[in-house]
Amino acid sequence: MEQADSRMRSDNPRPGKSHLGETTIKVPAPFAGVADLGFTAQYREQDLSEPLRDVPILFEGPETPMRRLAEQLRFLSETESSGYAWSDPVMLSDEVIVLAFKDRSLPGQATSDGARLADYVVNLVRPVVFTFLHDCASIAHLRLSDVIEMRVSAGRRSFAELSLPLRDIVQPNGEQLLWS
Repeated sequence: MEQADSRMRSDNPRPGKSHLGETTIKVPAPFAGVADLGFTAQYREQDLSEPLRDVPILFEGPETPMRRLAEQLRFLSETESSGYAWSDPVMLSDEVIVLAFKDRSLPGQATSDGARLADYVVNLVRPVVFTFLHDCASIAHLRLSDVIEMRVSAGRRSFAELSLPLRDIVQPNGEQLLWS
């Protein structure tokens, strides 16, 4: 694994402020039995003293499992959590869905306010990919692949490729397959 790209937290245009650069996490084939369906989470650039911005997740895959995925993702948006929420899934086409992770740890507050800072830190340091996969298995009951692969990039440079056993991310796995 290569060293993290220096643009992630440095090259800050405002001295004295912590900064998060644009970061992309690609996850190919996270769902059991569907090798050609994957997703990308996109973190936009921001100052870390501000509430976290929404993180859009774009799914691409074949029409039949994508329709089933859209149905199952609705369970995520209907679930209440104190630290975060999921938007309603939107089908942009038969083969594309978008969903967003919404940080709810500091509603309308800056991190300097001290309110619910622990939830903010968890949402900041735990990649949304892990939260999403956990919720897919435990809330939407989707069956995930036994091994989850991901590639983390900043700008055009890939700086981490990971392959993790599902049991290190979530237990137990869901039972619903996207192919019926």
